[in-house]
Amino acid sequence: MSTTGTTTQTQTSAFGPSKASPRDVWEKRISELVDQSHNKHTSSYDAEFGPFTINIHPTVYSPKYFPETWWYARNIPPIVNGGSFLEVGVGSGLNTVAVAASGSTVWGVDINPHAVATTRKNLEANGLAGTVVVSDLFAQVEGRFDVIFWNHPWQYDSAVPSQLQSEKTLDAEYKLLRRFIGEAKGYLTDRGVVLLGTSAYANREAIYQIAEKSGFAHKELIRGQEPIGEGVVEEYYILELKKC
Repeated sequence: MSTTGTTTQTQTSAFGPSKASPRDVWEKRISELVDQSHNKHTSSYDAEFGPFTINIHPTVYSPKYFPETWWYARNIPPIVNGGSFLEVGVGSGLNTVAVAASGSTVWGVDINPHAVATTRKNLEANGLAGTVVVSDLFAQVEGRFDVIFWNHPWQYDSAVPSQLQSEKTLDAEYKLLRRFIGEAKGYLTDRGVVLLGTSAYANREAIYQIAEKSGFAHKELIRGQEPIGEGVVEEYYILELKKC
């Protein structure tokens, strides 16, 4: 999610201008959805995503209300293409489940033990296997991976509504992202890449600078949009970071 200054400008790339709704419109709508999801769910619940039944714990960012996770879950498996996969910040586990279902060996980590327990449950419920552990980024990770993915907290600036100031959405000045990118290189295979899930509301210039300082080339692989109600549209990106 992003800096106020960055999102007042139109950002362009090989994919053309952003089609995301204006930031202030998006902030109002996403804050409403955060309140709705918190008020409606005080215990775990199930939701369907394509062929997958996913149990969702109320402490994670819910793909039932926020479509970014299902968008990533549909787009990441073809990129991984059977390689080994690590997801940092599994949340509900939907991305890890989708990649495992495509035939890849999967690892997942999250600092939230509820997210880890739920992801293990969702893998098992969908007839899949994987290793999922409680970990602060790479602290408990073993091995190297062809693809490491993180749908990182997009917000760069703390001058956002209170609903968007949790650790799930806010990473002030991308301090955690700096750690993630700096440490990721030690967990990649020789051909390995980092896939970063991000948004039109992110400070992409800051992301690129962090990547370059850590010895990664960066490329925008995929862009897509999803409606979140009330005529508001989010725009998502999958960025590839590759060792130089």
